[in-house]
Amino acid sequence: MKPFHFKQFSIEQDSCAMKVTLDACLFGALCEIQQAKNILDIGAGTGLLALMCAQRSQAEVHAIELDPAASQQATQNVSNSRFSDRIRVYQQNIKEYLGSHLYDHIVCNPPFFSDHLKGPNKQRNQARHNDQLSFSQLCQSMSKHLSHEGKAWILLPCSEFNRFIQAANGQGLNLSQVWQLHSRPNREAHRYVFSLEKASAQNSIGLAALDKKQPVFIYELSGNHYNEQFKSLLADFYLKL
Repeated sequence: MKPFHFKQFSIEQDSCAMKVTLDACLFGALCEIQQAKNILDIGAGTGLLALMCAQRSQAEVHAIELDPAASQQATQNVSNSRFSDRIRVYQQNIKEYLGSHLYDHIVCNPPFFSDHLKGPNKQRNQARHNDQLSFSQLCQSMSKHLSHEGKAWILLPCSEFNRFIQAANGQGLNLSQVWQLHSRPNREAHRYVFSLEKASAQNSIGLAALDKKQPVFIYELSGNHYNEQFKSLLADFYLKL
């Protein structure tokens, strides 16, 4: 498999179950981490989000990845980049990760399938199904490592959103921002990008506010051409934008 080349780094991904996706790239561009001092990437995979966060900020980034092959590839991708002095990759289970400090931002594109049928690829199952890291366990880990004023940023399919928010609320994390990703203006959202914080419950926007949030569209209504909103978000990353 050929590497995925961005303007300031490249991603080798032949050893990773989860490849570079358009949604993950949008996620990395939407997270408001520009002023971050330290960032924790949970489930680093190829290292894509860690590298995008490093490009968009001056933060120190710690990337946690359970799968040995993916961790090794993320380490390689980081080492080959201009951001290698600010990113450290740890091959570890987030449930066992201690960390030397709290983080002001956490990013996570987590295993999201709950109670779904699995395929024959064990590595891909681990990356996509949350039976080894439930939403409750993930939220507990985020709450443990997030500073009091910090924010955690998540990418999820819409079908899993309510379940995740319930788990987050159970760990003292409240919804603060939401973007809806649409492939086209006339289609329902397929992913949510959202942030959580340890703020008091009255500061949470609540699920009812979802309809009031501005959606992010990927393609124009006619044809398969990226729209101006997408181009603006990914202009610093995609080679042909």
